[in-house]
Amino acid sequence: MAGRKVYLEIGHGSIVDCRAAIVDVARGACCANACTLPAVSNLQLRLVTAAIGIPVIVALAWFGGWPFAIAAGIVAILAGAEFIHGWLLPSMPMDAVISHLPPAAAAGFMVMGTYKSPYFVVVGLVFAAALAVAGYSRLIRSAPRRPYRVFAWTLVYCGALMASLVAVRVAADGRAWFFLGLLSTFAVDTGAYAVGKAFGRHRMAPAISPGKTWEGAVGGFAAGAGAVFALNALFGTGVSVAVIAPAAIGLPIVAMAGDLFESAMKRRMGVKDASGLLPGHGGFLDRLDSILFVFPALFGYLWIFVL
Repeated sequence: MAGRKVYLEIGHGSIVDCRAAIVDVARGACCANACTLPAVSNLQLRLVTAAIGIPVIVALAWFGGWPFAIAAGIVAILAGAEFIHGWLLPSMPMDAVISHLPPAAAAGFMVMGTYKSPYFVVVGLVFAAALAVAGYSRLIRSAPRRPYRVFAWTLVYCGALMASLVAVRVAADGRAWFFLGLLSTFAVDTGAYAVGKAFGRHRMAPAISPGKTWEGAVGGFAAGAGAVFALNALFGTGVSVAVIAPAAIGLPIVAMAGDLFESAMKRRMGVKDASGLLPGHGGFLDRLDSILFVFPALFGYLWIFVL
């Protein structure tokens, strides 16, 4: 078709060169070819992202050290950028947050620095407190106070809470405890989804997340608690059933609380996903919802009962 003229015969055999028709036909052919390309479903995107991401996460967590801390810090920076974007710039493109990156970068350094000393988190929280004072008090009258509040919570949510992943990993027998926390969180999500889909009738928090049910919550709790007991035995942590019981009871509860908190936060932001940085999965905050509650609780448990 390309390069060939198209003619129309009008009246008694007169011929007209229809160059416009050439363009229209060519465009139509291109559109037809484009339509024949196979569409990539959201499930396929999720599977591809998981196939790439899961081995990387497992490898980094398995070997630990600076590579894991740096990777966790980079994730904290990206999650912090999503947090700031959602609260301050939800209707603008994601790259609009670049001018607001310093607090997200500070959160990342809090996470990375935890590998060497917990004082990085302490210093970050001091800055968060100063920003909170500026944001919640009336000391600053010449500029909007909302950004100060958002920057303060960026350091807390994406910095201090995320740093607990590194703190757990560098603790004694940290590899076992890290994977116990991670896999038991997955078990909660899987159990809640499976039981909720099969038996869910009574909505748990319709104003926050209409899809969550009390039946699903029971399934998630049972799956998570069972996973904690099973993983504790599998990894040979040396902790007795009686001592691991508080973690088996508490971690599934805080996992579901983290999920609900993230849902409520996004509803307040007015966004469905934190970003599109993880194809098929939304953003980093969407994947970290339960984890950001589970690992601080797990570290607290280790500090009280094990370390």
